[in-house]
Amino acid sequence: MNEEPIYFDFASTTPVNEEVYDAMSPYFLSYYGNASSSTHKQGEMASIAVEKAKNQVSKLINCDENEVFFTSGSTESIKLAISRVFYNSLDAGNHIITSKAEHKAVLDTCEDLERVGARITYLDVDDNGKLDTSLLEDSIGSDTILVALMHVNNETGVIADIGDIGTICKKHNVLFFTDATQSYGKLPLNFQDENIDLLCFNAHKIYGPKGIGGLLVKSNAKTKSGVSVKHLIDSVNLGTQNVPGIVGLGKASEVAMFKMETNYQKIQKLNTHLQQKLRQSKLGIVNAVSANRSPFILNIQLANQDAESFILGNKNVLSVSTGSACNSRLLEQSHVLKSMGLSKEKADRSIRVSFGAMTTQTQLNKLIKAIRSANS
Repeated sequence: MNEEPIYFDFASTTPVNEEVYDAMSPYFLSYYGNASSSTHKQGEMASIAVEKAKNQVSKLINCDENEVFFTSGSTESIKLAISRVFYNSLDAGNHIITSKAEHKAVLDTCEDLERVGARITYLDVDDNGKLDTSLLEDSIGSDTILVALMHVNNETGVIADIGDIGTICKKHNVLFFTDATQSYGKLPLNFQDENIDLLCFNAHKIYGPKGIGGLLVKSNAKTKSGVSVKHLIDSVNLGTQNVPGIVGLGKASEVAMFKMETNYQKIQKLNTHLQQKLRQSKLGIVNAVSANRSPFILNIQLANQDAESFILGNKNVLSVSTGSACNSRLLEQSHVLKSMGLSKEKADRSIRVSFGAMTTQTQLNKLIKAIRSANS
């Protein structure tokens, strides 16, 4: 029997943790009530499970339980957050600020809103994928209603200074929404202490199930029109709650909280080792090498082979990607690498390697061997 390819695409999705699977299972077969059906025992048990999951999320990220809203995932959270703020701020402004390196879900939502009258500023990033916060502040005007900037870039792992960004937004009375899909459960996040008004995250990036995510909305967040953002999100009917998925997200959050430091240290060591081998053997260049980056993601520009040839040539051995899973089927240059000024040739030689809790040194050695063979 052939061995499964070694998985290096954890930024795309992760396997479900056994503890998470075990926590979810009873809510498929035994505790199958609708969490909104408060008139009977099954519904009551489902409702209790949802509240427990909110508590687990709140402990991981330091938010109030009533600030947690469950969605189908980050894409829905992004569209919900940005569009609800826009449509309920029109008497105060129509200007939204984001960057050219954002996830496609943010860019697509902004482009949709442009068609109905939104004015969008797409900020540049430098050759390391970093945003100049002075450009952000200079772009804010009296009609600016929202800043939407991600915490960790999903292709390069570049970490944005959300502390500075939040401070600038608060100074100018502008709402700040951050996509924390690649940092939730992996890097320390404190929703209460940071000046973040809205934050989205996903279960399947932290060994939870697919099809469930969340949106945090700060209780005191208001649009420039004075409308409670929490009320705006609360008023949206998101349908019957996915109780097994919510239970899975809650358990995955709990596990992530206890394993965060251990996983971070382990993966940082693996990431550093790979970078050293790439540099010593001249096998490739790390994109955004000078930026503050998450160790969970490494974007590598191969020395002598294009990414597509490398991926297809090793598909029975390794599972890596060229970038966002939401956009990888499109044969076009990465918009993130393009925003950093990489030529099409350099971008086409770039692969994304992302590490997980079960990645081993032995597996990493096989990846290094494959990269060395590709460059020989």
